[in-house]
Amino acid sequence: MPDHDHWMQRCLDLATRGIGAVGSNPMVGCVLVQGDQLLAEGWHRSFGGPHAEVECLNAFGQSPIPPDAILYVNLEPCAHHGKTPPCADLIIARGVRHVVIGQQDPFPAVSGTGIQRMKDAGIEVTGPINEAQCHWYQRRFLTSVEHNRPYVILKWARSADGFLDQHPRNDRTVQRISGAASNALVHTWRSQEQAILVGSRTVLNDDPQLTTRLVHGPSPIRLILDRQGNTPALSKVYDRSTPSILFTRERRDDIDIDIEQELIGINDDPIECIFKAAHERSIRSILVEGGAELLNHFIEKDHWDEARVIYGKPLFGKGTPAPMLYASATRTLAIEEDTITFHINPRSPSLLGINPLVQWFW
Repeated sequence: MPDHDHWMQRCLDLATRGIGAVGSNPMVGCVLVQGDQLLAEGWHRSFGGPHAEVECLNAFGQSPIPPDAILYVNLEPCAHHGKTPPCADLIIARGVRHVVIGQQDPFPAVSGTGIQRMKDAGIEVTGPINEAQCHWYQRRFLTSVEHNRPYVILKWARSADGFLDQHPRNDRTVQRISGAASNALVHTWRSQEQAILVGSRTVLNDDPQLTTRLVHGPSPIRLILDRQGNTPALSKVYDRSTPSILFTRERRDDIDIDIEQELIGINDDPIECIFKAAHERSIRSILVEGGAELLNHFIEKDHWDEARVIYGKPLFGKGTPAPMLYASATRTLAIEEDTITFHINPRSPSLLGINPLVQWFW
């Protein structure tokens, strides 16, 4: 019998190569197998580019597909015309006779239609296979499609005595808590999410860039929550290095004209406004980097899915208390002088029933 679990894991390993590059699209990997031999493989490399199934079948070449070959893909092949033609039609045209899928695509334009189209063409369709694990790897896309909000990852660094920063503050700059290796890892995390969010106090105190300058990878869209309009117009988050969206109560004319502005009503919940704007733009994930008030607001509202907390060595003595999180840590990572704990929200609607002990990736 074919080792479905093994080949589906290979699809997932390939799929993660597209993290941060496929934009609002899902991460998908695909392999073509004959017996225990890998014939070809591919993955969705970039937003608007060929899908994984196309990459895989192109890699195999134009020779006839062996009748006993099996095509594995971790997400149901699409059956609609988006930025590219339907993958289900290509699979049918190439004469593939057996397809194994990891999970059905919840996207309304696809959901079940790709499977049905292949079955109607006489293709044997097996699956879902390893559905929970496929769900975990696809959690950003699935949260957005199924719950109409982005997947939310909270991140903060805390001193050894439990503070986000040290008081008094003498200048407008980032106070380093973590070491160089952790800082580079954070920039890698940024490259994997579509947007990054901070509050006005973080901009006022730290003047951060919120880019991926320490690693190779795309910088996320910068979201700035500043209801009172207090952030200086010359702050780094308003430069043109990467797109930014300002959420504020009254439109500002003093910042760069290229900066998008979303107005928040006096009685509006700012998180709901951010979620709405993100969903309208097909922003599937947000990394929330602070400050304390904003992080605590997400925690109190239970509007988060993961949290990543960096424990540094410095002692501050006095400062802004770090948020308290009571979810169970699913993994602890030591990286040079720092310790990082990863948390999963047991009440996250996108992760209910998912085993968090599957492989983490970042």
